[in-house]
Amino acid sequence: MTDMPIWLCDLTYTQQTVAADTMPMAIGCIAEYTEKRLRLGAPIELFKYPEDLIKALESGPPPQILGFSNYCWNLSLGSDMARAVKEAAPHTVIVFGGPNYPLPDEERVTFLREHPEIDFYLAGEGEAAFADLVEALRAHHFDPESVKQLALPSIHCLDADGNGVFPAKRDRLVELDEIPSPYTSGRLDKFFDGKLMPLLQTNRGCPFSCTFCVEGDSYYSKIRKYSTERIHADVEYIGRHMHAIRSDRSRNDLFIADSNFGMYAGDIDTCHALRKTREDYQWPEYINVATGKNSKERVIEAAELLDGALRLSGSVQSLDATVLTNIRRKNISVEQLVELGLHANRIGVNSYSEIILGLPGDSKIAHYDTIRQVIDAGFNFVLPWQLMLINGSELATQSHKQLYQMDVRYRILPRCFGSYPLFGKTINSAEIEEICVANATLPFEDYLECRRLNLFVAIFYNDSIFSGLLKLFRLLDISIFDWILAVMESSRLTSLDAVVTEFLHATRDELWSSRAELEAFCRDTEAIQRYVRGELGRNNLYYFRTLAITQQIDSLKDLALHAALPMLRDTGHDNAELRRFVEELLEYHALRIRDVFTEPDRALTGEFNYDLLRFDKDSSVTSYTSVRADNPRTYRFTLDDGQRDLIRRNLIVHGSDSVGIARILSRVFVKKLYRQVDETGEIDSYPPSLSSPHELA
Repeated sequence: MTDMPIWLCDLTYTQQTVAADTMPMAIGCIAEYTEKRLRLGAPIELFKYPEDLIKALESGPPPQILGFSNYCWNLSLGSDMARAVKEAAPHTVIVFGGPNYPLPDEERVTFLREHPEIDFYLAGEGEAAFADLVEALRAHHFDPESVKQLALPSIHCLDADGNGVFPAKRDRLVELDEIPSPYTSGRLDKFFDGKLMPLLQTNRGCPFSCTFCVEGDSYYSKIRKYSTERIHADVEYIGRHMHAIRSDRSRNDLFIADSNFGMYAGDIDTCHALRKTREDYQWPEYINVATGKNSKERVIEAAELLDGALRLSGSVQSLDATVLTNIRRKNISVEQLVELGLHANRIGVNSYSEIILGLPGDSKIAHYDTIRQVIDAGFNFVLPWQLMLINGSELATQSHKQLYQMDVRYRILPRCFGSYPLFGKTINSAEIEEICVANATLPFEDYLECRRLNLFVAIFYNDSIFSGLLKLFRLLDISIFDWILAVMESSRLTSLDAVVTEFLHATRDELWSSRAELEAFCRDTEAIQRYVRGELGRNNLYYFRTLAITQQIDSLKDLALHAALPMLRDTGHDNAELRRFVEELLEYHALRIRDVFTEPDRALTGEFNYDLLRFDKDSSVTSYTSVRADNPRTYRFTLDDGQRDLIRRNLIVHGSDSVGIARILSRVFVKKLYRQVDETGEIDSYPPSLSSPHELA
């Protein structure tokens, strides 16, 4: 056969921003493996942006085979494009694959009947199954009905009568190096465009069986690894190319797709390779990754090697015994959690813990207590998720929804929407996620109260916006969690209450009871444009956190003080000097974060009666009285060249409005954006009321 065009697509929405902003490594691996196994008449083409796919479809003949990756962030976009292609070119074979696919056979039948544009669905690992399918299609003259009768492993479909054909999954590859690298082959070179971040995978699989996760299925339980040589070659190749394209308009980060990075000895070798590219190519500045649930000493070593570029995670999802039993998850002990958090703080590494609200058996008390324990452990970022019911996970099955009496609602996934012209028509697409907002033990009103707490944790705790105050609380043995609760209560009488009220309204209003009604709403072009403009479909937690930090820093400072003073008094620590110290400390931190996105070139100054820089940074300081200054100190607050460059590039990539800044705050180590502090002999009046913070009420 001399010609057999195959196109593979890992589509992302592009109109508000690049939504799924990783390079299409997965389909690159499928293309490399297929070309290695089969002699094809033409190289397999890859597509990431819908605009590029549309241009190719409208400028020439369609491919013989058109494949789409299927994740929760691109199913509607891919299926809408596939449907349009099928109408225009009925003989094009449409293939889908990816984790966003139901587990029970009866639900798979429903899925495929709802997507008649799909000829074949690849269940499980894709490389070998796709090559098998291509080989069979060639042998049967690209007649899908003939191939369906073969019942090839992992290749799912509906037969001519609409019945499901669901053979068992093909065995996973044991040696991942059988897959040639799509990086070093040059196949992914065109995606080094400054908008996408490289995606690296060093192993596949997960030994844990969490029911909320696709990899909780036993099919993924064994770990398969790439060789050290392969990984190092990819890291070197990516680093060199990222360095070559780096400019004001380029991103400089990395996504590692491993489920438990840092848990295995080989991960330390990977960190050494990344450390070298950081030295040679100044890449990656930041690494998006989920670190391992076990082998915490090795995870800590990995974080230390990468000097703050890697966030260290102690994700627990819940610390409630009933919840953990229901989801078949075994966490590290609270003692280990505390040790991990404390060590992260000692070495200055950004640390986070993920918590999922609404898991089976969850309650307001359980959720609050989990957050309390994670904060007590010293993690500097609490990442609260809502329970998204992901196709392919056990928890998303109808039987589990009924078992735990889940109240399921629907909403649009942030950034995942757009309107695209194809073949003279407009395709309006939006991705709908299914979330649990209540269950047998968590009423909806309690769910909203938990979301309210999540917002206050995001504002007042995450990224240590008032880190010196938190340090003082720990020195005085005052509960930071109780202080956050006090802040929540005090906020009802401040200007921040309007932000909180709007957040709760937005949280209610984004939920739909009917998926069909939401789908119909999103077929309207004007509705899609409302999402694109940011009127709808925001990540509410990050959006309203951004509004608070960028527009109400003085209100946050005053509210933090108002909630702190009674706690100092109630614990016997209240005195005039301590009150003055807390006031100055809060002003110091407000100056560090003030206007970093709107006026990054501006230098701010403030006068203080304490060496607050030493108190905040020196771990050996254990008393506020030890940092008294003989004479008032004037601090100058500035962003250095590297910080301004980082901010400038992120604003270009993500946008300078509140939606864009919210995404930046979710992606970077925010503490690295705080203004640097130096002592100076002069004081600038910006604004005049800030020159004497100790005089503030």
